[in-house]
Amino acid sequence: MIIARSLLGRTLLVTVLTVLVTHVATLFVFQRFYVAPLLEHTIQDRANHIFSLITALEYLSPPAQSAFIREFDDSEGGVIQSTAPDPLKIRSPTPSSRVFLLQQRLRSRYPTTRLWVTTQGQLPAVWIPLHTTHGDFWYITQRQRFDADFPEKWALLLALVILLGFSSVYWAVYRINRPLRDLTQAAHCIAAGQPSLLKITPDIPSEIREVSEAFHTMQHALKTLETNRTIMLAGVSHDLRTPLSRLRLALEMLQSPAPPPLDPLIQDLEEIDRIIDQFLDFARDRPHYPLHLRALAPLAVACQERFVSRGVPVTLDMSPNLPRVCFNELALERILNNLLENAVRYGKPPFHLSLYQEGKSVCLAVRDHGEGIPADEIPHLLQPFTRRESSRGGPPGSGLGLAIVARIVNLHHGTLELRSPPEGGLEVVVRLPIPGQTGSDDPTNRTV
Repeated sequence: MIIARSLLGRTLLVTVLTVLVTHVATLFVFQRFYVAPLLEHTIQDRANHIFSLITALEYLSPPAQSAFIREFDDSEGGVIQSTAPDPLKIRSPTPSSRVFLLQQRLRSRYPTTRLWVTTQGQLPAVWIPLHTTHGDFWYITQRQRFDADFPEKWALLLALVILLGFSSVYWAVYRINRPLRDLTQAAHCIAAGQPSLLKITPDIPSEIREVSEAFHTMQHALKTLETNRTIMLAGVSHDLRTPLSRLRLALEMLQSPAPPPLDPLIQDLEEIDRIIDQFLDFARDRPHYPLHLRALAPLAVACQERFVSRGVPVTLDMSPNLPRVCFNELALERILNNLLENAVRYGKPPFHLSLYQEGKSVCLAVRDHGEGIPADEIPHLLQPFTRRESSRGGPPGSGLGLAIVARIVNLHHGTLELRSPPEGGLEVVVRLPIPGQTGSDDPTNRTV
């Protein structure tokens, strides 16, 4: 069915069918257990009334009969007369009418009884024969209102009520489905690259409100993803342009009588490789790091020795008997390298690498003694492609170092904190949870 293809049509169809089935069941019960017994009782009372009239006329003398007929008055407004109805104006009752059922009940005692229906006044009249040994009489009464034909005005009113019910259901379902149509239109707008105008009003159902809010969150995430992609593409060209220009100039100077040393070229190549690695790390949607339960001390010592071998004054301070934590050695090494590289690039020596326990976490802290960062700028530095304005003209960088660190720490179920100590500089603290003390399991091998 075409109407059942849409959610509006299906809801309307189910609602209408449910109402109709409920009404049919209600009418059946009402007819079976109320109307039918009431009809049986009414017909029996009317038949007893007719039997009583026949008995009275049978045993009354002619003068008494005349007086009885003349003074007769019952609650049904009927009269008794001896004149037969006009054959041209009478008709037999229909088999489905209550008059026909009354006729069948009277025939149980008087088999030849035949009732007639004729039109007199506003309602049809019923002629009931009263056969006695003194002659035939006719009891004339109006048909009961419940036996009259269904009036056209009531049929029209019933149709209006049904139409009003369908209209109400359609209006209610239409209002319920309107937020879904708006959501569909907003999805089409996003697919076409246009901003959506989806509005969440207080009158929409809670379930659709949750879907709309989730759609808003998805839309914001897509917008952020698109912005990051655009910035990343622009950042690649911007950050690579400077070392590539230096390489080109150095290559041209190689043909001169006094060629430049090769160390700057190697440094430029290392800078290009580092920038590309950072962009590739950030471009990964969710890297899979196998986590192993091990000690952090060997990794911190190796990282400190590596920087010291390069002539960078990095000191290491470790607390004894530190508990083991779950981490990926390659990922955590990348964290230490990024933090120390940022400290060397933007801070001032001496540089400190600390490893200690704080509550239910093992903390890994990197600190420099540079100018530090104002507290209001710290949250922005964790966003991708974000650098301090003061560093734009300084050392080159992609603005992805801290963003990559924050992502890796999050995958390790840890926390990242940037703070400026009172004596100056910047301290970055990575907290990794100790298994068994945070309510989690204690795995020896886990992948995130």
